Amino acid sequence: MGEQVLNILLVDDDELLLKALSRSLSRLYENTVIVCLETPEDFESCIVDQGEPDILLCEEHLHGSFGHDVLIAARMLCPRAIRCLFSDNLQQECKWQIDNTIHFHLAKPYTPAHLSKVVDSALTLKSLPINDAIRVKLGQLSGLPCLNSNVSELLELLNEGSANVNELAELVNHDPILVSKLLQIANSAFMGFQSTTQDVKEAITRIGLTAFTAVVTCYEISNVFINQLRQSEIELIMDTAFSKAVMGQSLSRCLGQDLQEQQKVFACCLLSAIGVLTKESVLNDERLCTKVSCYDIGAYLLALWGYDQELVRAQLVEQIPIEPVISVVVMHALVEQLTLNKAFNISAQLTSILYTCGEFNNVKQWYNNF
Repeated sequence: MGEQVLNILLVDDDELLLKALSRSLSRLYENTVIVCLETPEDFESCIVDQGEPDILLCEEHLHGSFGHDVLIAARMLCPRAIRCLFSDNLQQECKWQIDNTIHFHLAKPYTPAHLSKVVDSALTLKSLPINDAIRVKLGQLSGLPCLNSNVSELLELLNEGSANVNELAELVNHDPILVSKLLQIANSAFMGFQSTTQDVKEAITRIGLTAFTAVVTCYEISNVFINQLRQSEIELIMDTAFSKAVMGQSLSRCLGQDLQEQQKVFACCLLSAIGVLTKESVLNDERLCTKVSCYDIGAYLLALWGYDQELVRAQLVEQIPIEPVISVVVMHALVEQLTLNKAFNISAQLTSILYTCGEFNNVKQWYNNF
């Protein structure tokens, strides 16, 4: 990741703020090319001259115009850029995020942590094996889901390594349906515990932080689409993803992977529901549906939300790395193909990886016993 160049465009009519922001971004990530624009009316010509940025940061209150209008234009002019708005007022945040005008709404005064999150998401997106045509389509889509503040806070705690079970329990205790789902998973047979629990904190400990975050994310996003899909459709998508997560964790355990890796595989398979839900709800155009896969959408959204790069990359099961390693993406691809084919029928590439790693017969036997 260190060799990637980030092209950043800053739009603000305050010269001093532009200089301060440039310094902050350069300290966060050295390999940047930063262009500053003080006149928003020259935005289009700047894009033509400088090319598309990876990150576009824009002040909301500009002389004679508004930053969100610049970002609306950016959806068409530079759709691959991560679009960020600086503002004192977050009231319009939900509307602008749902119509995909902005990806990040940064409250003033900004902090290094805010900027770091944007930079990390941009680096993750750049690293994904998604072609330019798909990136353009994803950047121009409207109606994409956005995380609520509770889930965003949960992700931040997890990424900072500062999450504790008490804080996490407080974040979910307000929602009896979510608590019920967590207890159901914690008490399910595949978790391997002899006794049941009704304690949320113990449930979180059993599930693990990575898997817990995936459960909460999927639950919240399924609620976003409650008016666009029938409840039965949402439940089917979520049940299928949960079945894949259980299968993935079982396979991971069979291959002797450690508990942390098992949690990653569970989370990755469960998070596949995000792309499916979004595609079913947002992509009504049949031509667009064939061009953009649910895996592309899932990876794109998880990257924007600040998920760990490995989990984001593992959504792209149609682009498996050539290295013969049983990684999270390989595990996810195995589960997807086994679920789709309803038989031990996997691609030549996956077969080759399993044989190279000496695990083909183990996986086949596991499947026959699953």
